[in-house]
Amino acid sequence: MKLAICDDEKRIRDNIAESVREVSEKMEIEFYSDAKGILSPSFDSDILFLDIQMPGIDGMNAARMLRSSGKKTVIVFVTALEDRVFHAFDVGAFNYIVKPFTKAKIIEV
Repeated sequence: MKLAICDDEKRIRDNIAESVREVSEKMEIEFYSDAKGILSPSFDSDILFLDIQMPGIDGMNAARMLRSSGKKTVIVFVTALEDRVFHAFDVGAFNYIVKPFTKAKIIEV
């Protein structure tokens, strides 16, 4: 299974990866500091942990672009913005985690 983590904060990317590795050490994890990489035609992950507030293309617009390109990647938003939760439904997000999050919450999702 392939997992992608897209967040402009390295500390957040590392925290999510550490939590995920507690569930599955064999999970292939790719890291992105902005949305450009996840919008590449070669992007192919099963699950995407996606921040909303990022420089350039924000996570919500990136999710819309992913969906319009036909990608069926499971999207989990990880953000400090509580008020965008209803927009997540528009792009078929699986879950919405508000920062700061606990390791237990990442593992649960």
